[in-house]
Amino acid sequence: MNLVWQLAVHGSVGFVIGAGTNDLAIRWLFATLFRRKKAVIAASIQNVVSKELMSSDKIVAKLSEPGVRATFEKNVRRELDHICDGAGMFLGGIVGGFRPLLPEIARAELEALGKIGKMFGGEVRDIMARVCASQLSVYLSRNLPEIIENTHVWNIIHDSIISLDEAHLELLTRQVANRELYGITIWGGVIGALVSTVMCLVMYVIG
Repeated sequence: MNLVWQLAVHGSVGFVIGAGTNDLAIRWLFATLFRRKKAVIAASIQNVVSKELMSSDKIVAKLSEPGVRATFEKNVRRELDHICDGAGMFLGGIVGGFRPLLPEIARAELEALGKIGKMFGGEVRDIMARVCASQLSVYLSRNLPEIIENTHVWNIIHDSIISLDEAHLELLTRQVANRELYGITIWGGVIGALVSTVMCLVMYVIG
């Protein structure tokens, strides 16, 4: 076997060994880490998310943005439309269907309610939606930290991680850091190939 073939064979074997070793090491590390330290990891992630990434102050600041308040206002306006239109249809059905059976005073009251409902036109509903959205933003700004603390909402993160098995946790982690982990595996193969090639050259020169 000439030198070129020897270098090719040793380099290929070194690449497979280096890449395979790194991949096995990564898999062993994740398997061991999640099996023994899952509760610690869950608590750490919960702490980072609740204190750093999504603290109460950051959530309140986000909810106070004009775009979020506009979304509140739009949703409140839609609900007002549903309520007013539904009430109008309901009262209209009663007045229309049971008019002969209703006492005159009852008919008058229902018709008055129907007229009041029609008074809540577009401009009035816009104002009500704007006021409700503003009050909702103020309420959340004042009370959200206490709500989060009392409801222990961030326990969802901890409980969700604890409920996952180790294999699923490893899969999720590898999906997040797949490119970096793949790079470690490939570089292990490259280093293994270089070492094997150099050793082959040294043995060829010595021998």
